[in-house]
Amino acid sequence: TNNNIVSLIEDITLSVADYIENKGLSVVFDTDVEEKIIACDPGKIERIILNLLSNAIKFTPCGGNIMVNVEDGVENICIKVKDTGKGIPKEKLNFIFERFMQVDKSLTREHEGSGIGLSLVKALVELHGGDISVKSKEGYGTEFIVHIPCKLVDSETSNDKSCDNTIDENRIEKIKLEFSDIYN
Repeated sequence: TNNNIVSLIEDITLSVADYIENKGLSVVFDTDVEEKIIACDPGKIERIILNLLSNAIKFTPCGGNIMVNVEDGVENICIKVKDTGKGIPKEKLNFIFERFMQVDKSLTREHEGSGIGLSLVKALVELHGGDISVKSKEGYGTEFIVHIPCKLVDSETSNDKSCDNTIDENRIEKIKLEFSDIYN
């Protein structure tokens, strides 16, 4: 459906702001546009943003900062989630969007997780016709950059739910996972 992506992301960020601040971190939401209506699935956008924020919280030490920024573009809206956390080793950057990939697989790692979070984020971004990239430097933090096309759906298309009933049997994979780490 057509939604104001700016207020959607702001509301999601504000919904976890107290939690972030209780972890000893600061969070800032910034935008260069107050309203941008695009076709998106609000539930999937929420999962994208919450997962990126969850990772930022996990890997940013007390006293650190998390920034969420929305930038208007002609063809795409750009969403950036940046932290001042421990960063991702350069040799791991090419693999972080793969399913079950974790930067720290040791038994003594500080944070639990299934290793599916960023794979899920990437899939949800791509379902919107967008793309995601990452910039990171060990010891300085990480920035995830999401681009989602600025498209609209007409009201007839957005109310037609018949496409929800079609499933491509070749694309179904059965896996047993716990998704609790997404919302920790």
